[in-house]
Amino acid sequence: MTRFLLGVFVLFFSLSASAQNTGGVIPPFVNEGTRSLHSRVAINPDDAQGERSIATRLHYLHSFNDDLKGVLFMGSRKTAVSDFDFDYLHAGLFFDLGENGQKFRNGVRFDIRVRDGSRPNHLGALWLGQYYFDSGWTARMNILSSVQFGDRANDGVNLQTRAQLAKRLESGDGIGLEMYSFYGSTDNLGNFNSQNHAVGPTYTKVIDSNWSLFSSLLLGVSESAPDTQWRFWLIRSF
Repeated sequence: MTRFLLGVFVLFFSLSASAQNTGGVIPPFVNEGTRSLHSRVAINPDDAQGERSIATRLHYLHSFNDDLKGVLFMGSRKTAVSDFDFDYLHAGLFFDLGENGQKFRNGVRFDIRVRDGSRPNHLGALWLGQYYFDSGWTARMNILSSVQFGDRANDGVNLQTRAQLAKRLESGDGIGLEMYSFYGSTDNLGNFNSQNHAVGPTYTKVIDSNWSLFSSLLLGVSESAPDTQWRFWLIRSF
């Protein structure tokens, strides 16, 4: 089983790439002593050019203590000369502002992303919140903001929101519903259909104590969003 999963991991990370959504709805808490490595792939079966487009991300999370967590990930993209080219390197530092046992948890994260070529870099600030219902469901919300710097940087603040309603089943697997909204820059937010809004179900399959597979189908609900995106994350916990 481990060899098979490692093979899937390598396959995911060797796929061609473009600008698909490999992000997630981020939890607002830190579990001390935990680490995890994700291999993520997002597939748009029919992009604006009528072609299949794929994005990949290698994603690492590391808890330093019960209040502080770091994230480091890199993404790939498809270019005119290569199906698999470096896209960006992204680092973030997360601070847990809550306490264990609280129904409402929240935290903040500060990010920097460096991109190759003449494309702009960015600095980000995120607010993360989650509420635990007595029924076992959780509701999670992320508010993301970033500013660009460097070559070809835009003015204004780029805004996103992410939301999730999820529940862990008795088997240990998880189900959920997620929504992603990319509003663009405050310089020119536009209307709903000029923005990128997508929603869809998720399912997380627990393979064993260390491995799990997250799957998601996102359906575009605005004209600028891809009609369909399939997303799969192979997760190794330590």
